[in-house]
Amino acid sequence: MRPALKHRGVKRLSVHGLAAFFAAFTTLAGGAVLAVAAPATSKLPFNLDKEHVPGQLIVKFKRGAEAQKSAMGILQSYGAFSAVPFSRTGAMKVTFPMKESVKDLELAAKQIAARSDVQYVEANTIIRMDAKFPNDPDFNQLYGMHNDGTTGGKAGADINAPEAWDVSTGSKNVVIGVIDTGIDYSHPDIAPNYWTNPGETGTDAEGRDKQTNGIDDDGNGYVDDFRGWDFVNNDNDPMDDNSHGTHCAGTIGGKGNDGQGVVGVNWDVSMVGIKFLSGGGSGTLEDAVKGIEYGTKLGLTLTSNSWGGGGYSETMAAAIAEAESKSVLFIAAAGNSSADNDSDPHYPSTYTHSNVIAVAATDHNDEMASFSCYGAESVDIGAPGVDILSSIPGGKYTKYSGTSMATPHVAGAAALVKAAFPELNGMQIKARLLNGADQIPALQGKTTTGGRLNLANSLEVDNVAPGIIAGIRAAGATRDSVTFNFVATGDDGDVGAAKSYEVRTAMTPIANESDWAAATKSVVNITVDSDTREATARISGLGLNSAGYLAIRAMDNVGNLSAISASVAYAVKQVQVVARHTASSLEDVVFDGTWGLEDAPTAEDPNNKVFSDSPGADYGSNANTTLTLPVWNLANTDASLVVRMKWNIENRYDNGFIEVSTDGQEWSTLDTVTAQSDWVIKQFDLSTVLAGSKSFQVRLRLSSDSSINREGLLIDDIMVVSAID
Repeated sequence: MRPALKHRGVKRLSVHGLAAFFAAFTTLAGGAVLAVAAPATSKLPFNLDKEHVPGQLIVKFKRGAEAQKSAMGILQSYGAFSAVPFSRTGAMKVTFPMKESVKDLELAAKQIAARSDVQYVEANTIIRMDAKFPNDPDFNQLYGMHNDGTTGGKAGADINAPEAWDVSTGSKNVVIGVIDTGIDYSHPDIAPNYWTNPGETGTDAEGRDKQTNGIDDDGNGYVDDFRGWDFVNNDNDPMDDNSHGTHCAGTIGGKGNDGQGVVGVNWDVSMVGIKFLSGGGSGTLEDAVKGIEYGTKLGLTLTSNSWGGGGYSETMAAAIAEAESKSVLFIAAAGNSSADNDSDPHYPSTYTHSNVIAVAATDHNDEMASFSCYGAESVDIGAPGVDILSSIPGGKYTKYSGTSMATPHVAGAAALVKAAFPELNGMQIKARLLNGADQIPALQGKTTTGGRLNLANSLEVDNVAPGIIAGIRAAGATRDSVTFNFVATGDDGDVGAAKSYEVRTAMTPIANESDWAAATKSVVNITVDSDTREATARISGLGLNSAGYLAIRAMDNVGNLSAISASVAYAVKQVQVVARHTASSLEDVVFDGTWGLEDAPTAEDPNNKVFSDSPGADYGSNANTTLTLPVWNLANTDASLVVRMKWNIENRYDNGFIEVSTDGQEWSTLDTVTAQSDWVIKQFDLSTVLAGSKSFQVRLRLSSDSSINREGLLIDDIMVVSAID
């Protein structure tokens, strides 16, 4: 027997007996109403042969008609009791308490529709979700898939899996890699969906079984890898000796509708075990990179990566970049240290490659898990990750918590999107996942989307793009930002509301797709007034004294893009340099420790020098060294500090600081950096920091612990700019 359907917004009522079914129109608690339908064989006008609210019609008078002004008076003559207008369409919901039967309501509809001042009449039909439920006995414990409150949480705090399964339940043609502790491929809920390498299956030219012939039949560099690879033991048996990988695999692709255990996001899929974590749960950078490269060689749709640590690695970044070039998604856990990954990066989830999706964890109340890392710029989306029931080795099941458990929900979702829409590439799948997220308060300002995964939204069949953006006009400018207003567009043409907007800038007008592809994606904050559809966009991070052109596109929840808007010129508020230190001399600075000058030639200046905390060497252990610039006096405190810098610092444990002081005693931190970055220009508004004082100093500081030492801080140019009056 199927579980009762979950209905959001409309309560379904079981009514027994013909008399009760055709009972008088009744309003129930919460606004639910009895629904009636004509016999299935009837074909009635006005959609009255469909399930509908008894005694109600939707009526729209023609625009500008005199009758519109006295609609209620007109409708009362046909037995109407009330008329409630829609906010934008001009139509109204009309209630006829004495016409609850289909016959009486049809007569009223015909009479009203016959009027010359009426545009249309239709029934207030009942719209229900479509959903498909599996027969797996523990499905009711999988609140992440379908939350009806059974686990004590909030009904609806889930990824809407049953609604998505009405579109697709997966495909064995979609192959995904679980880079983890391995997978128990003999588990009854895993075995039907475990991958077998077609290049290492069957017999070779000499009649030997390719799985055991000791030959690399598919030429990928791994002998007899018919079921994946174990990089810990360097063999072809990625069996899970921990349980973590099998648990993740069960959420991704536990066999669905098989009458046992749990169900994964995909009822059908092909999962390959890529083992680089040992039974103790740890592995090396070398093996992690080999695992990523192996997945790329196999041509996977995606890899699921519920692990982290080790700091920024050029080697791993290169492996992820190769996967990116092959359109292989890299879905990664955000981490479990409750940290802000924007300021305290967690790798691999914080790598900035376009194929990375970083995943935070939520619970059965749609709250962010207390342990989950987050990041308004570095974590993309949330998914259920607390008390998640899934498979473990030996045919068993248990509950685990962590962003490790949230990640396979998103990995599974990506695989299901690929199954439903096999023509999509990795970035198009990512767009569907992120744009389809449900906005929840707990993730606002905590992830780039502000939302939790909604699988049904991501699988929506929608080929209609949002309408083109119109009415773009300048509204203001600062030293590094511009503000524009425009008219928001819809999800399908001008209907509904677009999910998101993207703004790009260029030095020349953006007139076509080639111009758009070459333009720079802007950091932008957009707010939309839902009543007026007036949108305000603030584009920040623009260069000093910069000017150019911008254009805007809208995107819907499945990634359909609007046409490119008309290109509009912009210019930031012009500034002048009022103080500057080129970092080419130590004569007027105060420093301690090993601070000094280091050669950093540029194309413009082959003799260029920069400040370094440890010129030509790595910084020392347990350091807390500073370099302080001379006192600067400003005529106008409406100014910005601009610093060009580069750093290579042990992630999380060592830090670089940019600090300011108005008295040389108390120092305020403008920015903290860790990990690694190439040359960047940072800007800081001084107007609030200086609190009216016109005299201040800038200090650079490096702090390290007792372990790993690296190149440290390099500072090329420091200046103060203020607006030109």
